[in-house]
Amino acid sequence: MMKKLIIGMLAALLAWGCASQFKEQRNLSRPMVALAMGKIQEEDIQGALVELRKALAANPTDPEVHYTYAMTYWKSGKYDKAIEHADKAIEYADKLETERPGMRSEAYNLKGTILVSQDQYDLALAYFRKALEDEVYQTPEFSLYNMGSVYLQKKNLTLAKENAQKALERNSHYAPAWHLLSKVFVAEGRPGDAVEALRHAILEFPGYLEARYDLGQLYLQMGAREKAREQFAEVVRLDPNGMYGAQATARLKELMK
Repeated sequence: MMKKLIIGMLAALLAWGCASQFKEQRNLSRPMVALAMGKIQEEDIQGALVELRKALAANPTDPEVHYTYAMTYWKSGKYDKAIEHADKAIEYADKLETERPGMRSEAYNLKGTILVSQDQYDLALAYFRKALEDEVYQTPEFSLYNMGSVYLQKKNLTLAKENAQKALERNSHYAPAWHLLSKVFVAEGRPGDAVEALRHAILEFPGYLEARYDLGQLYLQMGAREKAREQFAEVVRLDPNGMYGAQATARLKELMK
């Protein structure tokens, strides 16, 4: 009996020591991850990798480090490395406990997104479903939207619409889900409903370039030239030097003929 008690106490002390060590390491890795995320937003992939190498050295079992590594490699097209780090984020997810509830689901969702980039749609759907299994997942609309997008790619309009609507039930302010719903309506031959869905998307996110451009295109197809011109002009204003701005400029020139 005494032997079992001593073993239990030693196990508890070991677990406490590991948790304490991780917390100390987390204090070092957390700000480095934040810097890496800033670099990713600036499209500075190399800068992000520099920060992540430091973070990994400071805390090799921080799931957030591996999650951000996976995102960085995904954005740079290195899918095998992205999957490797997504798997490690899944493995270590519980270490963050209440600091970032749903971390494992976020990693499942990211892995599914990486698999979509590799055209592995059925496997991606399996990981999106895994993400939705955890009730503490903070952003289930992301996985539902991703599932809907995959089903649209597979020409399954019923499931594409169903998942877009479920995403909006979880978060009615999630603009990409409104945009996805508009694509389903276009495929169903319902341009009026598609316009309304796009207007919802833009209402939620006025700077949504793709939604504005698509709305302009839809108005153009419906013969509403002035409304189309308004949307294209706004895209050019918001994105003067970008891809959507260039495409909208071309459409405005066509409307002037």
